[in-house]
Amino acid sequence: MVHFELRSFLNVVNRVFMATITCAFACGGGLVGIIMGAIKGQTTETGLVRGSCVGAITGAITALQIMDMMADGEPFSKVALLHSLLNGKVFFEWVSPAVLKAYQWQASATEMSLSFTDIFDTDNNGSRGLSEDKINKLPIRIFENLSMMDQRDEEFNETNCVICLQDFKNKEEGRELPSCRHIFHLKCIDDWLIRQSSCPICRRDV
Repeated sequence: MVHFELRSFLNVVNRVFMATITCAFACGGGLVGIIMGAIKGQTTETGLVRGSCVGAITGAITALQIMDMMADGEPFSKVALLHSLLNGKVFFEWVSPAVLKAYQWQASATEMSLSFTDIFDTDNNGSRGLSEDKINKLPIRIFENLSMMDQRDEEFNETNCVICLQDFKNKEEGRELPSCRHIFHLKCIDDWLIRQSSCPICRRDV
């Protein structure tokens, strides 16, 4: 009877210990994930809050996977993982790469979504665009002798406007974006810049 009670007590202690370790792993991984996600998110359009959330979830999941490896692995692997846990290296060596990979996927999906939104957004109120005064200050270019222009001007490599997909014509007015040197039909780019303040081709701010 005493042996059975002792065994039951040890099982309870073991479960509590494993639950505590699991929570510690999840919290540690989540904390590292929050830090990594926040750092990455703050530098892009994904944002600090969203980057932190992605990092926290990915970090916690990765930490739990490490916990499973530690529980099911060989004694040598358990010792190595425990040593890495004690000095904190396990979170940065295992969790950080997983968080960065998940964040890169999230950032790529976000950028793609934003690109499609920019192209097909017809209800934009113009709050992200440029004012007419700023647009009118951008340089205007007259297209002349287009057949010879490629040979004389290495900077000019467009033969059509990517907004309307129509070829440039001689004596036609176009507008050049000073930040990237891309050229468009005057009306096409002016209408675009009223809604968006970046280049339609490279997304560089005007």
